[in-house]
Amino acid sequence: MTLDELKYREARLRECFMDKLEMLDVDGNNDMGAVKLIKTYGALWHYVHQLVLAEEGAVVVSARNITTASTMDIKATGLKMSTK
Repeated sequence: MTLDELKYREARLRECFMDKLEMLDVDGNNDMGAVKLIKTYGALWHYVHQLVLAEEGAVVVSARNITTASTMDIKATGLKMSTK
């Protein structure tokens, strides 16, 4: 996949994530399915965004013959939904 294709996918996922955020009831009355859907789009956008940044950085790094490494750990723990 080319960098341009990654950038296109990142832009589309960002738009989808923003659209899905409109489904969120900020007062707390959300269906668990809707929350999971929003989280999925948010995570997908974030992963692709990070990949774009890494690929853009790899272009710069490879031009200078420097090897770098980094790690990323994304976790969501303790999410609890309650009804009123």
